[in-house]
Amino acid sequence: MNETQGTPAPDTSTPPEPQQLLRIARTAAELAVAAADHATEAVCRSRSGSTSRLEEVMHTAHTHAVEAEKCAGWAAGWETDDTAEYVLHRYVTSAVDAAIRAQSAAGVEVTATVLHSQLEQPPTAQEHAERESERRREEAEEEAAERAATGMDKDNRHQARMNDYYAESAVPQLGWTAGHVRVLEAAETGRLYWRDKQARQAARHGQWEGGRRVSSERTRALYGARFLIGARRDDGTRILALSPMGQVALELARLHPEGLYATDQEAYQARYDQVAKRYQRSDDKKAAARRLPPLYDGALRFYRRPVTLAEQELQAQRDAAEQWEDEGGCCPGVQTPRPAAEVAAEPTTPAARRSVTAAAPAGQELLRRLFAPRRTPEQARDPLRTVIRRPRRALTPQEREIVQDVPLLTLQGALIMGLVDPVPNVSPMPETDGAWVREHVWPDHVQPTEQRYPWGFRRWSMCERGVCWNCLSKRCDLCVHRQKGGPDVDDNKDWVHGPTGHVVAQLILRTDDAPCVWWCRCPCAKDGPAPSRKPAPAPTPEPAPKEIPPARTTRRRTAERPSQDALF
Repeated sequence: MNETQGTPAPDTSTPPEPQQLLRIARTAAELAVAAADHATEAVCRSRSGSTSRLEEVMHTAHTHAVEAEKCAGWAAGWETDDTAEYVLHRYVTSAVDAAIRAQSAAGVEVTATVLHSQLEQPPTAQEHAERESERRREEAEEEAAERAATGMDKDNRHQARMNDYYAESAVPQLGWTAGHVRVLEAAETGRLYWRDKQARQAARHGQWEGGRRVSSERTRALYGARFLIGARRDDGTRILALSPMGQVALELARLHPEGLYATDQEAYQARYDQVAKRYQRSDDKKAAARRLPPLYDGALRFYRRPVTLAEQELQAQRDAAEQWEDEGGCCPGVQTPRPAAEVAAEPTTPAARRSVTAAAPAGQELLRRLFAPRRTPEQARDPLRTVIRRPRRALTPQEREIVQDVPLLTLQGALIMGLVDPVPNVSPMPETDGAWVREHVWPDHVQPTEQRYPWGFRRWSMCERGVCWNCLSKRCDLCVHRQKGGPDVDDNKDWVHGPTGHVVAQLILRTDDAPCVWWCRCPCAKDGPAPSRKPAPAPTPEPAPKEIPPARTTRRRTAERPSQDALF
């Protein structure tokens, strides 16, 4: 066979494997080089006076041949460079394309197209399954090696990498030294206290006298920035502990100690460069630099401590034990539930109970526990299944006017969140004082949202919300909490924001047994069979207002005013 026609093509009965791809790349490079040599020989054999066209063809063929050899060389080193298989396929495809262009430029027969067709051959179903099995086996082996090395699964390893990323960006912005970290570590032990303008670490828990001295200046700065929280005792001693923000900041500082500054002067200068403004006075700049900045909101929200496999297994064992107790398992000290028919048939007189006990088999109690009605999975996940009855608020005619004047989009949001008729909880602060606080103390960035809703937005907690939109439309069979099977639980958690909007601490509401949840205040049934849809009853006349409301001049209605029950 002529070398310009190429070597025999590889076997096309099987799809291209890595070794076969390497052979295709070498073949493509050989075909390109042969085409370039043919163009060079054509220039040498030329007897005419003008060889410019042949020289141009020769240079073009040589350029494509060099590209084909380069791609073939990259493909040959794919194992050494730890290159993915799809990258190898890309190298081989580029080599074949360069060989086709070299043969076309040299004017020889284009035989490299056969190699191109071999690259596009799809694998059979069995071969695809074998490749998939091999890929999964390699992934399983890699995952097992990673778990053995780190003790964590894939998700927690990713969380650990993200924590490192958060630490690299957050720790330098704190403006801390190693001394600040030592103060937080002393607070982590639970033995840090403040007395007589001096911070100390007690030798033992509960002994708030003496102990090792801790930097008072750093402690005061961390306490002022809300990285530390304190509880005052009767003798004036203040027990210092880590706040949620302080705990996260300590973990991030441990992950990235390179972000800490060597001296207090360097840390002060870094804070000065960060907060100093050109228009400020020198004293204001220095005062701002002495204060420690809070941890930025992104790191506080997205930081999660990675959980190891051993901790996951221990938690799974505890969850299994709790689920066994929730589903009717033996729980010491708790009476096992029994069917209602069994309770109704139980003898009431002492003599009858003694006779039944003497005749009952020994395994009756075991059978009672085994076949007692168990809770559904939804009930096991949601302990607040009982109906929470709370008083409903009836809007006065003046309040209806205020609600109807709200923009439609805001009204829809208020209906969805139950803020059309909220009911405030009992508070020792009068409403006038609360209005003054909202107007003069609350930051400016919360005022637009607060003023958009008819009764405000941020002032209401979950347990103060009113009636859902379906019950307001007389469709109690579609009550939102009947559909969900329970109230909307907010996990009893909220966040305390500083003047600038940053999260400074976590607020835990209603530590007693009363749940802070939203349950629709409509007196309709929330459990049992759904009530049938009935025609809307005639509207009840509203009580006459004590005084005529003032005329509303801020907004003129061009369309016809809806009826009184149109909102509901």
